[in-house]
Amino acid sequence: MKNLVLCLLFPGLCLSHSAASHEWKKECVGYYQLELPENLEVALYPVDDFIKPRNEPVIIDGIKIQRYANSGITFDQNNYTRNRTSAVQAQFSAFYYDDYELDISSESNSPIDFISYREHIKDNKEFDNSVSRRREEHAFRMFKDPVTPKAEFERIHGYLIKDYPGAFSLYERRAYTLYINQQNRLYHFWKNYEKGTGDESQSAEKQWRRNEPEVLSLLSRFRPRKLYEVPAEQGFCMPYGFIAGDSGQEKHNMAVTYRLKDHPDVTIFFQDLGMKPEAGEEDNLNAKDYVKWLWNWQYQWSSVSKELISPKWRSIEMDGRNGLGTFVKSVFKDGVVNYGYVAYVQGDRNLRNKQPDLLLYVMQHGQLMNDQPPMDKDELEKMAEHIVSTVKRR
Repeated sequence: MKNLVLCLLFPGLCLSHSAASHEWKKECVGYYQLELPENLEVALYPVDDFIKPRNEPVIIDGIKIQRYANSGITFDQNNYTRNRTSAVQAQFSAFYYDDYELDISSESNSPIDFISYREHIKDNKEFDNSVSRRREEHAFRMFKDPVTPKAEFERIHGYLIKDYPGAFSLYERRAYTLYINQQNRLYHFWKNYEKGTGDESQSAEKQWRRNEPEVLSLLSRFRPRKLYEVPAEQGFCMPYGFIAGDSGQEKHNMAVTYRLKDHPDVTIFFQDLGMKPEAGEEDNLNAKDYVKWLWNWQYQWSSVSKELISPKWRSIEMDGRNGLGTFVKSVFKDGVVNYGYVAYVQGDRNLRNKQPDLLLYVMQHGQLMNDQPPMDKDELEKMAEHIVSTVKRR
């Protein structure tokens, strides 16, 4: 009762969460550091999706082409729950570094049986090869297409697995994947060589001989890190990981989504985009038109109306560079009102890895709070503005 009286007399004392009340901690993303609130969770690939994937067979033309459900980045313990809001909140996350596509898992509750996981990866590869052969045989029966001779089929689909301390690599003709097991997490580094590039006589063994030095170098420079642990030396930050001693200008796209544990209606997305995105007309837009495109086609797109809150176009600064900020009110069919903040600095389109695009998106999904009030819009705005003010190159 005493607390209720205080709230009625002094409502400012009873805000659910204010920017002033945050404990701020340094975190790093890509080549940048910024201040974020404490008590965050990070959207990642659920570790159980890797080590205990759910059966979800897919059959085409009588051939089982898939055994397990696909994984995705989410805040949930797996990617298969009916309530997909956690995956929607994390939908803009992306992990790329120096031609590698990265998978970073959540933390396992117990030590990972890495030997069994290695066997699981090997079994998956054998299954994929059997699918390829069966589909060839099916095509031969249907269309009289020639079946690849055994020796050539083995060259095309052959693979090698090489073991390293706490890691192994799967080498294939046009790709390889490095699997790392550290601190009850799995890290995958996958590199693909597109068809028509390089030596058409390539084999898994050639891939191994050519790329093992690079794999060993990556292994020697990679290390896990804790959330809010910002290394002092030059290198590249990813969620719960760090690659030391690189050039500082590798092409990359590190886009990470965080969520407040005590306010799961609020997520914080930060992107260090130092590579050309997938082809699209938005790539040629200026900063203002790009932000418009984000609001129209990407962010809170299912709302029935959006309103730019005054001042509509705000001057912001990240990394000592000038950019644009917007704060938007979105109204949805069910009457829910959410707010979102975007700050964007456009990089050098000719030197993206040296001066990348920077993007901060603080978003709200008020329906996640159930019977509790969502974060106040003024608190959301102040929190976003503080984060923007702390972004700088490491």
